[in-house]
Amino acid sequence: MSAAYPYHHAPPPPGVRQPGEGQPKATAQAGGFVTVNDRLYAPLQGLQPGNVLMGGYDWLDWTDGGVTPHPGLDLNSGTSCNSDEGLLCVAPLAGVVRAALWWDGYTSGEGNHVWIELDDPCCPAPTYLHNDHLQTILVSVGQRLTPGQPYGRCGRSGNWDCAHAHVELSKGAPVHGWWQWPYGWSIPQVEQVYYNPYSWWSAATALVIEEGGEPIPPETITMLEDWQVRGWILAPLYEAAGIPYNPDSGTAQAWVSRLREGYYPGRPRSVEQPYGEGDQEGVWVEFEGGVCLYRLGDGQVSWTG
Repeated sequence: MSAAYPYHHAPPPPGVRQPGEGQPKATAQAGGFVTVNDRLYAPLQGLQPGNVLMGGYDWLDWTDGGVTPHPGLDLNSGTSCNSDEGLLCVAPLAGVVRAALWWDGYTSGEGNHVWIELDDPCCPAPTYLHNDHLQTILVSVGQRLTPGQPYGRCGRSGNWDCAHAHVELSKGAPVHGWWQWPYGWSIPQVEQVYYNPYSWWSAATALVIEEGGEPIPPETITMLEDWQVRGWILAPLYEAAGIPYNPDSGTAQAWVSRLREGYYPGRPRSVEQPYGEGDQEGVWVEFEGGVCLYRLGDGQVSWTG
């Protein structure tokens, strides 16, 4: 552990809620894995379909006695505190193992843990996955992982009472080193460094479904803010088409609005092109699902197939 960064996710004292303690649980069929198109995997074996992010401490729950906003999720499966101990933890998307650290057997905190840089085309943004408290580590630094490939087994190392997969999704490599824990940070500081796991999972789901040529479900989109839809979903579509992209353009905003109405416009097929003059001046863009007409003067939008 780094002497310059001494705080490492200490377990709560006796009598305080532990991850997985008293939580309602259900398992996936036959202890399997929840996946989206066999392409995106929930990180822990046996999670509940329709609620793959269930667990103990939630995103931004207060930990360390009310000092630290929880920077991830505690995933649990099974029916009791340690029923998921030894179950596999797997890469949600393809990536490369950047750190694999073994617990000293004494110090409270993160226990055995790994950091994986996810570089999959369906990753919605630059992401490092971090999983604490593993029972054992099954990978080595530099190893490439495919979606669904195990990197460890769920455990309670670090002196935790209940086994769980503490999963964080960092926006980059940890600036404080591989033992980083945001002790005493504010909520805005945590949000600046870590992704909201619910939004990340929804965005990755949308990209996987789009990759398969299927419409993106409205229930996936409604979990994302507009800037996330433009940056995590629409931007890769423009990049794949080789067309310059402006996330603040009127046509980009119109694409998001159309999606929220339940219609998936698809990939772009053209750059913005001018039409009309005077009060009728605007731009149009052809998408797979129709042509967007955006009037510059008043921002009016119409779609035609």
